[in-house]
Amino acid sequence: MCGIAGFWGPADGDLLRAMGRVLEHRGPDDEGYFESPEQSLAHRRLSIIDLAGGHQPMANEDGSVRLAYNGEIYNFRELRASLEELGHRFVTESDSEVVVHAYEQWGPDCFARMNGMWAVALADLDRHRLVLSRDHFGIKPLYYARAGERWLFASEIKALLRDPTLERAPNEQALYEYLAHGLHDHGTDTFFAGVRQVPAASYAVVDADGVRTAPFWRPALSTEGALSPEEFRTLFRRAVQRRLVADVPVGACLSGGLDSSAIVSVLSDLLREHARDAGSLGERVQTFTAVFDGDPIDERAYVEQEIEASGASSDYVRPDSWEFISELAELVWFQEEPMVSTGPYAQWCVLREASRHVKVVLDGQGGDELLAGYVPYHVVYLRQLWRQRRWGRLLAEAWATRDVLRSLARQHRPARGLPAPTDLLRSEFVRRAAAPRDARAAADLKRRLLQDLTTYSLPPLLRYEDRNSMAHSLESRVPWLDPELVEAILRLPEEAIIRGGWSRALFRESLVGLVPEKIRLRRWKVGFTTPESRWLFARRAVWQSLFQSPTFARRPYWDASAVARAFHRAAARKSSTLFFWRVINVEIWLRVFFPQGADKGQPTRPQVEFPALGDRETAEQCETTAQEALDRFRPNRGRHLLALRGDEVWMRAPLRARLVQVGDDLEMVVREAVGDALRSGDALVITERIVAICQGRSYPRETIHPRPLAFLLTRFVHRTPFGIGLGVPETMELALREAGTPRILVAAAVAALARLVGVKGVFYRITGPGVAAIDGPTRGTIPPYCDHVKLGPANPQRVAEELAERLGVAVAIVDANDLGVRVLGRTEGVTEPQLRDLLADNPKAQGSEQTPLLLLRKLSA
Repeated sequence: MCGIAGFWGPADGDLLRAMGRVLEHRGPDDEGYFESPEQSLAHRRLSIIDLAGGHQPMANEDGSVRLAYNGEIYNFRELRASLEELGHRFVTESDSEVVVHAYEQWGPDCFARMNGMWAVALADLDRHRLVLSRDHFGIKPLYYARAGERWLFASEIKALLRDPTLERAPNEQALYEYLAHGLHDHGTDTFFAGVRQVPAASYAVVDADGVRTAPFWRPALSTEGALSPEEFRTLFRRAVQRRLVADVPVGACLSGGLDSSAIVSVLSDLLREHARDAGSLGERVQTFTAVFDGDPIDERAYVEQEIEASGASSDYVRPDSWEFISELAELVWFQEEPMVSTGPYAQWCVLREASRHVKVVLDGQGGDELLAGYVPYHVVYLRQLWRQRRWGRLLAEAWATRDVLRSLARQHRPARGLPAPTDLLRSEFVRRAAAPRDARAAADLKRRLLQDLTTYSLPPLLRYEDRNSMAHSLESRVPWLDPELVEAILRLPEEAIIRGGWSRALFRESLVGLVPEKIRLRRWKVGFTTPESRWLFARRAVWQSLFQSPTFARRPYWDASAVARAFHRAAARKSSTLFFWRVINVEIWLRVFFPQGADKGQPTRPQVEFPALGDRETAEQCETTAQEALDRFRPNRGRHLLALRGDEVWMRAPLRARLVQVGDDLEMVVREAVGDALRSGDALVITERIVAICQGRSYPRETIHPRPLAFLLTRFVHRTPFGIGLGVPETMELALREAGTPRILVAAAVAALARLVGVKGVFYRITGPGVAAIDGPTRGTIPPYCDHVKLGPANPQRVAEELAERLGVAVAIVDANDLGVRVLGRTEGVTEPQLRDLLADNPKAQGSEQTPLLLLRKLSA
């Protein structure tokens, strides 16, 4: 597995080496270059087969053909034997040399004879042409673009971007199709204008006349290929065994689903039988899995069943939302183009862990698209039966599938009250775009599966797989995409794919006795994904910070304020996050690959997190005070230091304070934290918590003794992860004391009635801000206050006025969290609308940051 790059056109050694260097992660073991007046090749090698040999670019005997190759040809031994019979002689044991001689013997027809994954560049010097090719399914990437006099090609787009003459701009049509419709990786165009992919199962000839592509294989559908379960199992086993050839350790990814469990079971059988090439597995099959302790998507129970049954070893990673946020810019850099969801991050973590133990992994991509592994395929099949008027079969399948159809219907309920994606995009951007061509069959199962295999579903998954594995210098192999196996599946009748309410019917039958029954009879799949909605909503303040950042607001693609409002409503209703993720992903992609200001030009691997990338761009477009602010202050985790309100750029600098104790002098605490940072025109925001603590209104939980009524009322309180409020008896007891029992009871009764008609927030409007400011012990806050309950501050307006007079700046006392902002007291110089807008992302945070003060400063308009 390797990285390749180069160009047709005038030689340029510096450019060629720059293209090679940016692909070092794909091949850290070796590098090589070939240059001629017409053609130049760069190669980075990850050594898998014939570690000592196989240096590239590789030549034939007379040097007329030069190869730069990324991939593995699993039937290279058989091809080598055929070529030797034809008179070819070999000097290495590598599959690379087989590709050179196969092209020399058969020309571009050689690709149809290969079983493997590849991206190939062949400099055919005698014919004055460059030949590029990708495998049957596009497992390995290959991009090309015109830059001045050259045609560039590379395994990754970032290598093409090393050429300063390449015009760089986002592909607006691709952005529209992705943002509005969720489509991506469904054609040869990319998100980079002018950059295209060599199509899968094709080769391209580059010469003085330009680029011409032609297919070497076309998939064919039929229903004439009935197989017994035993025959299918033999085909699958053979596909897995082919992918064991390696001179380095091999392991497997394991999600707990049917595909990966079957692969691990077959690997374990091959190892026990000492089958050919099984020695690469070592003493036990090593598996790698992402788990999410306590989350509904966690698959550890299934994984452990497979581990116990197969005897494999297990290695677990536990991705979390904060780790995801901190690594997101780097993930975008390696993925190069936007992703359908946060799911690829789980795979990123799994493959990173695998790279510490093995150099090759087997994975289960492709099985769902071949054998209808996703639940919506049942709907396609039912529509087909309706179209064919096969009423008996239709009723039987509908009844047998009723459980999954019911769950699917619940998942796809429209989000009430939320705008459509196009309503959140700028109208000028929508008008410039063309409607996407989406030809997916709605009532033809075999045709739909083939479309998803070649166009709509599998191509992005293969891109994620390639970039995530190569980012960690790891080779990933996919047995399901063995051409022999695929062609056999494409000939199956529909009844072998869906039967009796079961998808993958024939495959499940073939697995009897091979995988545990709990896995063989699973109805739902999860795979390598993340709890996306829960992650995004749990870190909603991070995304609100992104939405109100100046870089986001000034993009020509979306209405930033409308997106922020819609996300706030979606978070409150736990609605779908798909559109919001797409917007987030595009914004970070633009920051990484199309930086503005001083960083404009050659994009580089991010060295900071995505909020810092946005702040840096904003500072470079503002007056010098913005850069001074970045040099002096640091935002809290996941937040932007700079925010846009209207046309004004504001700094929101959190200030760290010492741990406040009951009875401390508030003014002294503030002065120590502020130091010499204040300037005329600034505003100082103070969290209500430290005011209350200084006033002695914070109490250890064990000192509060709730009455029975407090226990009863607490049962009806809605709890959130952002603040306990009245969710524990001790804080409810404080509320009863603060507002009086009659008012609390009246407020509770009226609020219950209001909720019946969809009105919220009535309880606190009746009880008043004093009760709303009561808070309890919140996980993650600073000890000892992680186990304290507190009242709101006494007379916060007077506190704000006294501090403002002594400090000489505007002061506001606020109760803010990830859900909203309440202004308890403020002075002239700062308004409630300003505070609500500038604190919507809770930039001072509320956990262990120890930053209870926030400095607001308007930088520019």
